[in-house]
Amino acid sequence: MGCTVGEGTMTTLVRTVDATASVPIDAPDALPPGAMAGPWRVERELGRGGMGAVYAVVHQSIGKRAALKVVHRSVLSPTFNVERVLQEAKVVNAVDHPNIVDIFETGQLEDGRPYIVMERLEGQTLAARADKGRMRPEHAIAILIQVADALIAAHAAHVVHRDLKLDNVFLVDNPANPDAPSVKLLDWGIAKLIDRDVRFTIEGQLVGTPQYLAPEQARGAQVTPQTDVYSLGVMAYELFLEQLPFEAETAAEIMTMHLRVPPPRPSVLWPEIPPALEHLILAMMAKHPERRPTMLEVVGRLAAIGEELAHQRAAEIAAMTPPVGPAGLATGTCPQSLGTIGVAEPVKASDSLSWRYQPAKRWQFALGAAALIASTLVFLVSRDDVAPRAAVASPEVQPAPPAAEVPAPAPVLIEIEPAPTTSEATTPPPSRAVQRASPRKASATPRRPKGLLDPDGTIDPYP
Repeated sequence: MGCTVGEGTMTTLVRTVDATASVPIDAPDALPPGAMAGPWRVERELGRGGMGAVYAVVHQSIGKRAALKVVHRSVLSPTFNVERVLQEAKVVNAVDHPNIVDIFETGQLEDGRPYIVMERLEGQTLAARADKGRMRPEHAIAILIQVADALIAAHAAHVVHRDLKLDNVFLVDNPANPDAPSVKLLDWGIAKLIDRDVRFTIEGQLVGTPQYLAPEQARGAQVTPQTDVYSLGVMAYELFLEQLPFEAETAAEIMTMHLRVPPPRPSVLWPEIPPALEHLILAMMAKHPERRPTMLEVVGRLAAIGEELAHQRAAEIAAMTPPVGPAGLATGTCPQSLGTIGVAEPVKASDSLSWRYQPAKRWQFALGAAALIASTLVFLVSRDDVAPRAAVASPEVQPAPPAAEVPAPAPVLIEIEPAPTTSEATTPPPSRAVQRASPRKASATPRRPKGLLDPDGTIDPYP
């Protein structure tokens, strides 16, 4: 079932609620349907979290559909930095990349709460897609490349995302090719501006999702573009192996594992994993930032691995397809599953080197069989009509007594059914789709993050 941007965890502030359900009792500041935020009219609530909520809205004048994100009234305090909320819009417009969700308006409600208006997308989060089952490796690689492309543009604009995870990647529906959705990278609310004088976060403050934190991020040290490389490596590990590299009961235990414990080798969980892919994932999750590849290197190596996987799949399909002989018939096999005779289409002047196989019709097969039986009977009858030669007795050998007269065989009536119409002609059976078995089983351990550390140091619980 599809959803719009804002459902699932559209940002680190939001968790899923039923779009048709009533507003929670503990949400006195929720915007009811029909409420206005500037020119935007609220239709329904999409998601709610510890710091804010997201609504489906429509522009009152031009009818444009969008998503509205508003912080909770309880979050507002003398120490609350309103500029930090609006920073997301500034970051998104500074990067300006097609794989980043577009934010086109900001404002404040009458009670002073800031809001941002962003494009409303139809599809699902990558986390929701991963929960439905394992995707083909080449499809996962295509998604990771799009995320990496967005991060390359962000790093060029001196921005580090700092909260990469499957929930923050949105797959936009592509009706023309459902296996190739376009990607939108969400939640730039805690993005870090590097090499700038203006800082929206305090150095040493721990922000992010524990399951995806880079070691330097877990220590509260300075983050760099290599921090995003580590988190993207965790995402790749989760996509290909269907489980997180580190899982524990508490956020503190998980962060300690990120700091000190090497991740389990992917080949233990997926023995058939391409060695280049395993090496890349482990390199991206190196404990020291300088030992990780750059995001540009990640894209190049992912593209090469994806091309290799595509060639392997093409070879597997070719190996399961019978070879075609010079007359267009599969060699060593019967062209029809029931053994019907195949005929070749006559060669045309425009296609002198191409013979195409055409399945024989049932009436052709019946006529051929009837003719064969009739000719056999005629031959047998003609042999009985020939008079035997007279035996010449030799002086020493007495002639054998004449054999008893054998009556002639009764005539056989052969009934040939009329030829069926063209609509009754058989059609070749559809080709079998080649499916590749999953090389591993899904993890029994829940994949969902345990919680999010809010700017105040507390963990924002997830359902």
